[in-house]
Amino acid sequence: MIKKYIYYLIGVIFLALGVTLTLVSDLGAGGWDALTENLYKLTGVSIGTWVIIVAVTLLIISAILRKEFINYKVFITSIVLGKLIDFFYIFLAPLRELDSILIRIIILIVGLLVIGSGCAITFVTKLPKNHTEEFVFSVAKVTKFSYQKAKTIVDISALVIAVIIGIKLQDFSNLGLGTILNSFFMGTIVHYCMPTASKCMENFSE
Repeated sequence: MIKKYIYYLIGVIFLALGVTLTLVSDLGAGGWDALTENLYKLTGVSIGTWVIIVAVTLLIISAILRKEFINYKVFITSIVLGKLIDFFYIFLAPLRELDSILIRIIILIVGLLVIGSGCAITFVTKLPKNHTEEFVFSVAKVTKFSYQKAKTIVDISALVIAVIIGIKLQDFSNLGLGTILNSFFMGTIVHYCMPTASKCMENFSE
């Protein structure tokens, strides 16, 4: 069981690293990631702290919708994720100084693949998902929408807020190619990473 938690932590680390790589590529990130970075740019409060604030907000709403207690395990995961993103955001900041568009595209693609790997790793452990997924499942349960429909609505809502803040900031560096790729291909990336993640977990647990 301890090995499963260690493997799960590796997945969370991959998630944080992948998210940060997409952000520092300045070619676009996922809606939720763009939202937290824009909140950081607007307020000066770190991205990781905003990840935690957003997590608390979404988990409270999820608890109300489901009429259950807050899922504290997801909250703990969100705290770890937020702190890791803050670390990688500072550590990888020099990548923003690179002028080559080709290198930026490579950073973006690597970031998306790492996010997909991180998601697959956390999913195969069957341990708590991240706060945004928890919120999506809550919306789907209450509205009777399919998971895909609920996720689309939730993700678009986050993206719209990110765009509004981007307009105020006059900064759209985290909204672009990466946002489109994340929206349309992340599910596919996770799907193809799942078998490898599952096999790695079996080998890791031996």
